[in-house]
Amino acid sequence: MLNTACRRTVKGFGFLLSLLTPIFSLNTSSIPPVSYHRTVAHNRPQHICPQQRLFTTSPSFAMFRAWTCHGKTNRELVENLATAGIIKSAPVKEALLKVDRSNYSNDIGDAYVDAPQPIGSGQTISAPHMHAHAMEELFPALVKASKTIHGSIPQERDLKILDVGCGSGYLTAAFGRLVDRNGPIQPLAKGKVYGIEVIPELVNLSRRNIMKADNDLIESGTVIVAQGDGWSGRPEDGPYDAIHVGAAAESFPTNLMMQLNPQGGCMVIPVGPDGGVQNLYRVERLRDGTTFKQEDFKIQTLLGVRYVPLVRLKP
Repeated sequence: MLNTACRRTVKGFGFLLSLLTPIFSLNTSSIPPVSYHRTVAHNRPQHICPQQRLFTTSPSFAMFRAWTCHGKTNRELVENLATAGIIKSAPVKEALLKVDRSNYSNDIGDAYVDAPQPIGSGQTISAPHMHAHAMEELFPALVKASKTIHGSIPQERDLKILDVGCGSGYLTAAFGRLVDRNGPIQPLAKGKVYGIEVIPELVNLSRRNIMKADNDLIESGTVIVAQGDGWSGRPEDGPYDAIHVGAAAESFPTNLMMQLNPQGGCMVIPVGPDGGVQNLYRVERLRDGTTFKQEDFKIQTLLGVRYVPLVRLKP
């Protein structure tokens, strides 16, 4: 558990970040480095050709209040994220209130600190503000897909979400609460969440954590956790209305992009070299096709980040 001096240091760090201009990034899934610079327009990953336009946006003012949303309870943490404007929608807030972060943290005393924490095997659970941000970025795509599902008679399919690098299992469970087969959060349709993790120890960790208090998600078939290569995805259960990637890919993984629902499926993914410039991107699939074409996707730069690398499955 963080002592008083350490908590003051973390909160002081958050206050300093809130004063910085947008040329500084907000670091996420590893212990935050000092003054990590970003320049959105000049750091395009290799798989994006110069002719393709990137629809870039600057981080919202709310994101500069990240790192300061600590709470003494799960409810207080979520309420602080909402007050800061990081959580914007009622369904995302409801889902996060239903999943207690203390069940997914190795140090229960620090479960509600708005900072990343190690979970073993060289991996981390991201800071709460980044989980909330990722859910908010994917929520509109889930709403759009739900409208299509609700409009079909009979309702022919479920929502499908893929969580790549599920790690502790926390975000997988939070997505599960959104599309719970026992009663999804309105206006979403019921669905399934597939959490994949390349490291066997973390697959087991995810399952154990979810079974502590969110076991109904596994028992109902809402959440499935399995070992899998994040670079390859899980094509047998696609296409997916939303894909979240919790580790940084060196370049855009086209296999994952092709697993998005061609009718507006979205992916949130950090891209960039380990130890180098990384950005968080929102990728939307615009149309169907049997082969990968860059023009079939809209890619939006969200903000600068620092994530652990997306590990490839060893042969």
